[in-house]
Amino acid sequence: MRVATAWQVVVGGVLACAMASCTAPPKPSAASVTSSVPDRAAQVAPSEPLVVTAHAGTLTSVTVTTDGGRTIPGSLRDGGRRWSTTTPLEFGTTYRVHALAEDVERKPSAPLNSTFSTVKPVDTVTVERTRPTDGDTVGVAMPVSIYFSRPVTDRAAVERRLSVEPSVPTEGSFHWMSDEQVNWRPKEFWKSGTIVRVRAQLYGVDTGGGVMGTDDTETSFLIGRDQRAIGDVNTHTFTVFQDGQPIRELPASYGRSVYPTQSGVHVAFEKHTSTRMRSDTWGGPQKGQPGYYDEVLPHAVRISNNGEFVHVNAATVGQQGVANVSHGCINLSPANGKWYFDFVQIGDPVEIVGSDRPLTPADGDIPDWTIPYDEYIKGSALYQPR
Repeated sequence: MRVATAWQVVVGGVLACAMASCTAPPKPSAASVTSSVPDRAAQVAPSEPLVVTAHAGTLTSVTVTTDGGRTIPGSLRDGGRRWSTTTPLEFGTTYRVHALAEDVERKPSAPLNSTFSTVKPVDTVTVERTRPTDGDTVGVAMPVSIYFSRPVTDRAAVERRLSVEPSVPTEGSFHWMSDEQVNWRPKEFWKSGTIVRVRAQLYGVDTGGGVMGTDDTETSFLIGRDQRAIGDVNTHTFTVFQDGQPIRELPASYGRSVYPTQSGVHVAFEKHTSTRMRSDTWGGPQKGQPGYYDEVLPHAVRISNNGEFVHVNAATVGQQGVANVSHGCINLSPANGKWYFDFVQIGDPVEIVGSDRPLTPADGDIPDWTIPYDEYIKGSALYQPR
């Protein structure tokens, strides 16, 4: 029997390996690609952009198309490591994603091929309006109000997409007034000169029961000069302050005992050069009853929704500064009422003191300051006890 030498074994092995083209398998690419939406996901809410990410490499191509063949635009960022859509995803649409990346050695990754479909809403909701409106200048007591086109049932989901961004650091909170209105007020009055940006990013957000937001909105407003008024029902005075200093003390007449002007912080929110006032519109005397009135009065500043105005009443000038004879309004003389009308800003606070009937959240269009701040913050859907 013939025994091979060690040299023969080595040579034979080399020859056999050469004949079989014996080489190490190619090293796979270190790069990989993922999508922010999993493959075959359904009922996806289109509230966020689609993001494609390269790991251990950079993207070389990303193509996103709809079933109809339409290409969705996007942009690269983070040095080519991320790609995101630049237009919102649409409702009720199927998307196909194809993407490749390469590692530092220019080796291509395995391709990403995935599909997903977005939700078709049961119904839709929008921000119907905001107050203040875009570009307004308002007083230091004006809260932010956001009104929705239909009731919101998932308040937390909506509130997470709302923001109030003051240019001056300002503590404050959202508070839901109803399913169709949420307010935001600062803990204390705004600082004059603050610019406030309000954003509602509701596109694609499920507001409850499959009702989806269809728009993003943004507004901004300015906090004007610090102007306030204090009405004292016992001294029959109406004192106006600017930047913390009293500038005028006006004689006034307040509500008689049966119809007292309510105590607390009111907010000026409407101005009328003249307005019709009827006692039966706010729960006062009805037509045919003693005390009923129906008259047009000039220079009226509405401070609540329960019939309270600061307005001119020439018929009570003799009682102004002496006695309270109105049905709850603050009566001023023609000269003083015109001066205050021209002076006041929408959003200026009007605090009534000395009355034994307090203003309540049920009484005003802007009741925010009737609610202690510790209670106000509990009206946020995202409130967390400390």
